[in-house]
Amino acid sequence: MPALATAATAELSEQPVTFEDCYQRHRNEVYRLGLRYGGGRKGWAEDLTHDVFVKLLEHFARLEDVDDLGGWLYTITARLAISRLRRERSWFGRLHRVPAAHQQDLPADDLLARHQAASAAVEVMRALPARERVVLYMKLLDGQSQKQIAETLSMSEGYVSKLLARAWARIRAAGWEVDDVGA
Repeated sequence: MPALATAATAELSEQPVTFEDCYQRHRNEVYRLGLRYGGGRKGWAEDLTHDVFVKLLEHFARLEDVDDLGGWLYTITARLAISRLRRERSWFGRLHRVPAAHQQDLPADDLLARHQAASAAVEVMRALPARERVVLYMKLLDGQSQKQIAETLSMSEGYVSKLLARAWARIRAAGWEVDDVGA
């Protein structure tokens, strides 16, 4: 019996990786990135995840190493997020959005105050231009170096540095204090 189990395992490992396998393995990570880049909007993240896997399906036959798609999917997710965010900022994209109501009075309840502060921070991040937002998230949340971000997004390191500086300036201009913005 052990010989049959070993032969069956070897036979299974020789089967090619399918698109469905890749989708199952990577969909949650792509969705998580979509939530991050889309400012927590679930529908937006779902749409981005769909677009990323449509791209994967289009390129699947030409990809050399489908066993290690993480880097490719990360790059495609970031690039598509920038494109979608830019479209949203166009005059047409603004037609479909309704401004969120902001309360002026801070409630006494500390938990509610923290929730409102977190919501305000998310709004500041959502207001960043597409490239600035994605680059800032890649730096802060993914721990990417400026060089890695530049390579992933096909930008110069100088341009990535400029985008980060602009993002931090916008965050400060919105009234937030920023302690450490090291490169």
